[in-house]
Amino acid sequence: MATYPSILKYSPFSSLVEPSFWHKLAQLKLDVDRLDETERKIWGMYHMTPVPNRVSRFILDCTAFNSDFNQPLNTMGAYGALLNKNTIESFKSTDKMALLKEHGMKMVESIKSGEALMNPALLTRFLLLTFSDLKKYRFYHWFAFPAFSVPNANINIVSPPKKLTDVFTKHQLQALYEKYFTIPEWTQKVAFICEVNELTTKCYSLTEVKTLFSKSNNAKVNEIYLVISDPSTLPQNPGWTPRNILHMLAYHCPDICQQHIRVICLRLSCQTQDASSDQSLLFEVVLPYVNLNDDEFVESLQWVGWERHPNGKMVPRTTDLSEEMDPSRLAESSVDLNLKLMKWRLAPKLDLDIIKNTSCLLLGSGTLGCAVARTLLGWGVRTITLVDNGRVSYSNPVRQSLFIHTDCINGGRPKAEAAADALRAIFPGVKARGVQLTIPMPGHVVGESMYAEAARRVEILEKLVEDHDVVFLLMDSRESRWLPTLLAAIHKKITICSALGFDTYLIMRHGVLPKMDSDVDNDSAGTTSEKSSNLGCYFCNDVTAPGNSQVDRTLDQQCTVTRPGLSFVAAGLAVELMVSLLQHPLKAQAPPACESDAESGPLSIVPHSIRGFLSQFTQILPASPRFGNCIACSEQVLNEYSEHGFKFLLKVFNDPKYLEDVAGLTELHEQTEEAEILMWSDDSEIE
Repeated sequence: MATYPSILKYSPFSSLVEPSFWHKLAQLKLDVDRLDETERKIWGMYHMTPVPNRVSRFILDCTAFNSDFNQPLNTMGAYGALLNKNTIESFKSTDKMALLKEHGMKMVESIKSGEALMNPALLTRFLLLTFSDLKKYRFYHWFAFPAFSVPNANINIVSPPKKLTDVFTKHQLQALYEKYFTIPEWTQKVAFICEVNELTTKCYSLTEVKTLFSKSNNAKVNEIYLVISDPSTLPQNPGWTPRNILHMLAYHCPDICQQHIRVICLRLSCQTQDASSDQSLLFEVVLPYVNLNDDEFVESLQWVGWERHPNGKMVPRTTDLSEEMDPSRLAESSVDLNLKLMKWRLAPKLDLDIIKNTSCLLLGSGTLGCAVARTLLGWGVRTITLVDNGRVSYSNPVRQSLFIHTDCINGGRPKAEAAADALRAIFPGVKARGVQLTIPMPGHVVGESMYAEAARRVEILEKLVEDHDVVFLLMDSRESRWLPTLLAAIHKKITICSALGFDTYLIMRHGVLPKMDSDVDNDSAGTTSEKSSNLGCYFCNDVTAPGNSQVDRTLDQQCTVTRPGLSFVAAGLAVELMVSLLQHPLKAQAPPACESDAESGPLSIVPHSIRGFLSQFTQILPASPRFGNCIACSEQVLNEYSEHGFKFLLKVFNDPKYLEDVAGLTELHEQTEEAEILMWSDDSEIE
């Protein structure tokens, strides 16, 4: 049995953090805050609908990061500060008491200035200290609800708390709750003053506290109540919210210290705009003297508020979301972790979204195709389509990283399909698709019975090129690159070509004409964009049309025989070239790195081509202009295809010399021969 007067004790908050809060915090840490440890303002809330004999819940969810508090039904908001540390060591070594005092002094200043009278919610603030281990999705956190007490001068309760039903009539209770629900601002509902008598019920802001609790108002003192929204569920103790508010009352009204003050702890029911008057309590308390203008007195204040662990110890808590998350979602967030960390220190201007949203078409699913696909995953690319007409053979898995031994059994799985399955197995969030397709090629004759099938293949290939942002040419023959080069030029797609020798490699981006004038800044239209538009393609250095390179070749000539490490080097450079191009301000119109006035992007220079020599471990970055008689990207070839379509292609497939005629190479050869004859004729000799 308690004896009175006794020290008023408070029911502390018990924090509950929803997973949505941690997901939002992780996103902000990676994308916005990065290495910044500056405090972030957040919102918390506590329910005003207590369940009997349960702890007072203090809740955080993803709305904590909103600019304004969106008040759910029968809840009260709280101002908070989030301090998210970069390392677990920093989290542990933080001076907790100094941090508590620092934030507590902000409340003292708001009391002294009168700001807390206008907004009593400033006295229910909280602090959240965290460390986010985003590799393991584990969050270390510790809540504090700062409050101060005056040494050797506690707030005392002079009699047992009473239920409001034992103090007020039903009419008075109804009037009190009606007034409460009509208060427009939630911040004013945290605490206010109420005058209740037999005839009327009036509510006042705390800014009227000096007038209402002054000595001159002694005649009405028994009708004046301090009303505080109380989240407590206990029948004998108020929640945490009255603590600082009562000290504020003592500071602003020193005349009433050591006198009996009536405090209503208002609690609500679970029903809309209804009161749980059987749980709301009336306390009669005596306040100590609080002189916050005395520096020595302020320095003597004792600060409390760090939340205890459920085991009763003063230690932080840990929330592990790795097992609760959908593995696919966990993989989704983890895949981008390394990329987002780049933005913290190394490349703050890096645009990850443009990479993530770029769709890539990989023509060829062999040694180069597998390595390129894996590297694209590393850069966060989500849409990858692989095309190949081959099947996985027993010699493939050791060199082609997306295949395993079981893919070779029973004749082998289609390479494109197996590679796409492997990508999804590595990262379920990737939209990987495999297309088994033979690409029609110059010199590979198409008979009349094959017209329909060849037309279907061309249609499929063109649709694939049209639907993707970047085309990678990763095939093992020259002629197989011709049609995709033509189609990519027609549809103005970024095209990255990679080719391997025994110990040499070539990576090249094809020049891309702007889709329209507005695609290029007018100031640069005649300089950098013009230079990039005039960059050549893979075929611009050729003076003959490609033919069937597989005819009359031995086994070593039919297969791509290279040093094993070469494909990984070339594939990595091909993807890095694409990424550097996407990051450049001019994108596909970026000038070649060899130009003296070429502007680098956030990551690097953007070369036209990279030629590497593994035997000497060197590479060069040459650039070559578009060839006016190119068999793949010249204006006359593109126009011929645009006008005649598949009919033009059929002539090329069956007679590559026709392509030379269209491109103007035949005429060029004739002119060259005439010049040579003229140069060596007797008539041209110098006497």
